[in-house]
Amino acid sequence: MAGHLGAALDIRASSTSSGMQRQHQKGSYVLRHNGPSLRGFSGDSSSCSTRCSALYATALQLARNQDYVRARDAFQRCVELCPDFTKAWVSWAQLEKRVKLGDGVDHVERCRCVLQRGLTLNPKNASLCQAWGLMELQRGNVVAAVLLLERCVAYDPRCSPVLKWKAVRIAQQTVTSRRRRSLSELASGDLSTFA
Repeated sequence: MAGHLGAALDIRASSTSSGMQRQHQKGSYVLRHNGPSLRGFSGDSSSCSTRCSALYATALQLARNQDYVRARDAFQRCVELCPDFTKAWVSWAQLEKRVKLGDGVDHVERCRCVLQRGLTLNPKNASLCQAWGLMELQRGNVVAAVLLLERCVAYDPRCSPVLKWKAVRIAQQTVTSRRRRSLSELASGDLSTFA
């Protein structure tokens, strides 16, 4: 691990309120919680990743047991400890999307907030963009869905098969036709549709 970190350029930016620091390593930014890097969790035996994995497993089990309030708290602690743990962000968002807790907050809006927060901390995370884009597609918000899914593929070209899905192609065609219609209305001088 010393060789990996020795080759990396270590630039620390200002700390956020939760003690996380932005650090530059080999051309990409990762957020760290004043501890070892947790990129991907593959083969990392640090105590932080072990704690995070345990919290994630606990959150999933609580969700299966329909203890949604405690599951949400476990997901919250997990992503605070390991903000780049994509699976935790996506699982938490899925929990929020599926569960209506009766607290007056729309469950879809809660899902959006989780994914937005995850992307704020991991701005070029293709998996989070894809999850958010697919959720927007399910909700019928085709413009946001297309933008997010195209951004997902721009961040990670391995995600390009999602753009070939029938529902995504239909959404892209809808967005393209709306853009053409708006441009033709602008060109013709008919601004009443924009009033």
